[in-house]
Amino acid sequence: PAVLIGKHLIDINAVFKFITDNLSDSLVLIVFLISESFLGMIPPDLFVIWSAKFNSPFLLLTIFGILSYIGGAISYLIGYWLSKRKKIKAYSERVLDKYIRMVRKWGGAFIVIAALFPFSPFSMVVIAVSLLKYPFKYYLFFGISRIIRFIAQGVLYLGILNLDSLVG
Repeated sequence: PAVLIGKHLIDINAVFKFITDNLSDSLVLIVFLISESFLGMIPPDLFVIWSAKFNSPFLLLTIFGILSYIGGAISYLIGYWLSKRKKIKAYSERVLDKYIRMVRKWGGAFIVIAALFPFSPFSMVVIAVSLLKYPFKYYLFFGISRIIRFIAQGVLYLGILNLDSLVG
C-alpha cells in the first residue's frame, strides 16, 4: 500500500524536497532517526542525497550512519516490547516470517547484509532479530556495519572521494 501511495498519490521527491528546504537541519536528522527506528518509512537514499548540500557531506553521512545504528537499537527495543505481548508477537512473527527465517538461517551475517544493502528494511530485520531473542550485544556488533553503508553510499552517490586521483 505505501508503494502504491508513493507512486500514485504523493510525490515522495516533492515531499522530501519540501522537508529538506523548509525544516531545520536538526529536525531533518530527527525525522531520519524516527524513520530508521520505525520500519524505515523514508528511504535512506534521500537523506544521503540531501547530504550533498553540505560542505562536509562525509561528516553528515557518518552522523546518518550513527543515527541509523541508534534507530536499529530502538527497533530492537520495539521488537523486545512486541515479544512481551502474545497476540502482537504472533501477528508480528507472521508479518516478519521471511526475515525471521533468514535470521535463523544466516544469523549475524543476515544482520550485516540487511545493514549494508537495501534489499530489506533494516528496522524490520532488527525487529525480527529481537523477536527471536537474538542477543542484543550481537546485534550491536553486527549492526555497526550500518554506518559503513552510509559512507559507501556517499562515495557512490556523491563522489565524495575523488577516485581518479587515486588511480593515476
